[in-house]
Amino acid sequence: MASYGHAGQILYIDLTTREVRTEELRPELIEGYIGGWGINARLAYDLIPPGTDALAPAMPLIFGAGALTGTLSPSTPKSFLTTKCPASGTISTAVGSGYFGSMLKWAGYDHVVVTGRAEGPVYINIFDSEVEILDARSLWGRDLTEATDDLREKHGGIASILCIGPAGENGVKIGIALVDKCSTLGRSNAANLGSKNLKAIVVRGSRGIGVKDAGRFGTAVEGLRDAALSDPLRQKWMDLGLYLVYDTWAKAGFFIHHNQTEVFPAEEAVELYGTERFLKMRRSFIGCPSCLTPDKYLLEIKEGEFAGLVSPTSTSDAAALSFGIRGGAEDLNRAVKLFDDANRLGIDALTFSSLYDFTVDLFEKGILTKEDTGGLELKGGYEALSRMLHLTAERKGFGAVLAEGWLGAIEKIGRDCERYAYHIKGTEPDFDARISLGVETFGPVTSPRGAHDMPVGGITVAKGRNPDFFKKVMSTRGFTPEAMERIFVPPGFDLGRFVAHYDNWGILLNCLGICFRMQSSRLYDLETCAELFGAATGIEISPGELLKNAERAYNVYRAANAREGFGRRDDRFPRRWLEPLKQPDGTETVLMDYFGTKAVTADDVEGLLDNYYDEKGWDIKTGIPTREKLSELGLESVAGDLLL
Repeated sequence: MASYGHAGQILYIDLTTREVRTEELRPELIEGYIGGWGINARLAYDLIPPGTDALAPAMPLIFGAGALTGTLSPSTPKSFLTTKCPASGTISTAVGSGYFGSMLKWAGYDHVVVTGRAEGPVYINIFDSEVEILDARSLWGRDLTEATDDLREKHGGIASILCIGPAGENGVKIGIALVDKCSTLGRSNAANLGSKNLKAIVVRGSRGIGVKDAGRFGTAVEGLRDAALSDPLRQKWMDLGLYLVYDTWAKAGFFIHHNQTEVFPAEEAVELYGTERFLKMRRSFIGCPSCLTPDKYLLEIKEGEFAGLVSPTSTSDAAALSFGIRGGAEDLNRAVKLFDDANRLGIDALTFSSLYDFTVDLFEKGILTKEDTGGLELKGGYEALSRMLHLTAERKGFGAVLAEGWLGAIEKIGRDCERYAYHIKGTEPDFDARISLGVETFGPVTSPRGAHDMPVGGITVAKGRNPDFFKKVMSTRGFTPEAMERIFVPPGFDLGRFVAHYDNWGILLNCLGICFRMQSSRLYDLETCAELFGAATGIEISPGELLKNAERAYNVYRAANAREGFGRRDDRFPRRWLEPLKQPDGTETVLMDYFGTKAVTADDVEGLLDNYYDEKGWDIKTGIPTREKLSELGLESVAGDLLL
């Protein structure tokens, strides 16, 4: 049967029995869930046994690629991994980029489901219809970079390689998997691969992806290409990535340290870790397939004790934010060296630095002592960070506490330390609501995955935009007039109802495989998405129906987590957000609404949640989709599973 847009197959691999089989990607999955994130959500609901431990052999790893991934549509590289997160216990979909998703589809597979546990270390090699489970004993214990280089030498430069480091092998719950040594695939799933003795997945494809109507598809792609190439900021995005907004964010107060209690001085942030220092080490940029504005980089430290170190990075300012601002590394060179070490070990730098900053705070408060830390003084700076980073990867000493992630560390430490913790469902937020209470901060509160979900395009990072701006933009993202009337209530907007609809837009982009980064996501609107999907697949779905499919996928995702026991009680603001934030000049900032007109209390937060659930059609008391909503979406069997 000919397939367009999609590769048309799901690949199943059982590492215990070494059985490999394929299954047709059923048309009802495409028509009901679009692709990528959406089909992953449905497969997870069907395949993950409720209550199964995240690291059990029975827990499937469900990989997928977006419906437009592998085509010429600009900035559509996304790949996904859906499984149970070991750090939070939620059914989570991690999002990645690079060439992995495209190669997967070019090899003939939209999704890969890995189950079981190999007797010893293995890696999976996929080359079109040839699928092998190969010995990885020589790679086990090697750092992520070295292992990837060895596999590339063996299987060819065009292969895309997803790999874990020693942290994932050792079951570190904040372990990270990287695609081609650069692009993250989520931020806490390396232990899932390690629990299966799976070091890496190598994938090459030569089949390509056909589209149903090449002329129509090409016309839509040409319009997107012209828009990308005419973007006045395009060259700056390519030169700087997120360093384009680094100085602005520093001045706005987004850079916070001392366990999220104090704003880092803007002048110091610029001087120590700012744009000029980044430009001195930027060697070249790295791009994903079909990206017209690439913003990943190869960095080279050119002076000092680490001169000659060459390191890829997916996010240009990640080293500065993690090991600089939070960790207290003395300069950007040292921050980049630590970031490179974290990648080699396979540890998420952002989570590690935030969690370590939390324990430093506990140490300074006397809640933790040297008796707890094995004689170590917990403090910032390169030497202390480097020592604890390696202890964490090895699960040795106090590093074994950090290796458990936020929830595990809190449980092990005890002593009411939770009140100082900065997390949502065991994951730390990237933005602070006291600086801007918008979709970037409220969205992760309600997401089943927790704080690592990044809403599209940073639309409310800049605080206080005119409501007319949002009305104009949202009219192209599927917000109906009826919804707009409920959302845009003078003098601003109802954030809970806003996010309830913005969720669906973000999920749609994930289903299609479209990058969330500002320079990419801004190219797309709902009409264009529907046009591309129809031209690529030959399945004509109206823009409204396409968005409804994304909503269906999100409800299945929420239901999967409800089945695991998650609900409204887990959708909580970190306590820090309800406490004053110290500014460098000694003043304090409290939680305010997006427009800065009103202080936000704990009761106000509950009201935001009420309105979010109401707009979603979910039960306000539990935060679980209602039978009526599930029936509206054709999910009666899911309602039956939840005993609604």
